[in-house]
Amino acid sequence: MKRILLYIATLLIVSSCTQAPLESKPLPKRFEEQPIKRDVPNAFFTGSTIAPIQNEVAITEVVGWFDDNRVLYLVEQEEQSNLYLYHLLTGETTSFLEVEGWIMDVRPNADYSLFAFQHVTLENETHLVVMNDRGEILQTIKDYGEEYVIYWNPYDLGTFIMVAYLPDWEFDTYVVNVADAKIKDIFLEQSYIQWISANQVGYLKWEELEPHFQAPLYEVNVDSGDMKKWKDAVIAYMSFPDELSLSVTVETVYDLYSTYTFYKEQEPYRQIEMPILNTYSEQWWIPFYSYDDKHGIFYYLRPKYSSDFFSYTDGYELFAYNVEADAEERLTTVERQVPISISPEGSFLLVGERLGNVIDIKEGTLVPLLEE
Repeated sequence: MKRILLYIATLLIVSSCTQAPLESKPLPKRFEEQPIKRDVPNAFFTGSTIAPIQNEVAITEVVGWFDDNRVLYLVEQEEQSNLYLYHLLTGETTSFLEVEGWIMDVRPNADYSLFAFQHVTLENETHLVVMNDRGEILQTIKDYGEEYVIYWNPYDLGTFIMVAYLPDWEFDTYVVNVADAKIKDIFLEQSYIQWISANQVGYLKWEELEPHFQAPLYEVNVDSGDMKKWKDAVIAYMSFPDELSLSVTVETVYDLYSTYTFYKEQEPYRQIEMPILNTYSEQWWIPFYSYDDKHGIFYYLRPKYSSDFFSYTDGYELFAYNVEADAEERLTTVERQVPISISPEGSFLLVGERLGNVIDIKEGTLVPLLEE
């Protein structure tokens, strides 16, 4: 079943090209009154037992976490790709997987027992490969599309939704069960979805012919196909494994701050405000973030004030927001908006375009893993 792809990534598609230029403005009073627990100590960049990864050939990137103390990193050499495990504390490196061709977009499930990635073969075919935490390939999916994106079900760890992209920006969607290798066709109108419960997903229903900067948020039961509208006007929606989710909204396109509303079991729970960086286009800026579901902490990069996305150069503050306590801590400031990824137990945070730096949350130190 073919539908037109609406591309949604870090910059979400909205209709905001009529916005007037933004003026710099201090943070809302809510943030002025909220105590900051501490700033980063002067020793933030020194004094860690973590050492950079040593490798004889250039490392392509750190692809993400394997467990709380080990990361997976990728080395591409000639027409071969190798995934390695690196232990942050011992410095031990071990080979994990070797394939002919190229590895792209490695995605773990919620407990890091399974990993899925795109494998581009030497024949220029793209397969979706699922492996376990021993590097054993369990399933190879091919001939469904030209490339794939998956969304692991955090409530059923061996299940994911697969989006198979076809020529001309069309796509098909499927539910994949790894244990029995079953692939079931499912109708979803959008290609970006988030799991709400074990059998429900949510997505924004964008109008293709009448683009707008907000869209209604719908729930869909993946077993029955039943669909119902949950929220009316939402810019972005994200969900997390502990039945917590998050929506981004504004009242008008001229607002200088967007509202991030956290939902607990789909009921409004907490709110924070975010300065808006205006793109003056149909794309809405969303900051990089990562959620620690073990401790209920939302890590995100926040600009110091509302401004123009293309001219803003005053850095981004890395905050740790404790959703339960409704309190946040400023960790440090980085120059640019870059991806971040918290470790499974919340001990370390990867930071950087290639996730090439790691922050030790407890010790307050930052260490470069990759030699630039």
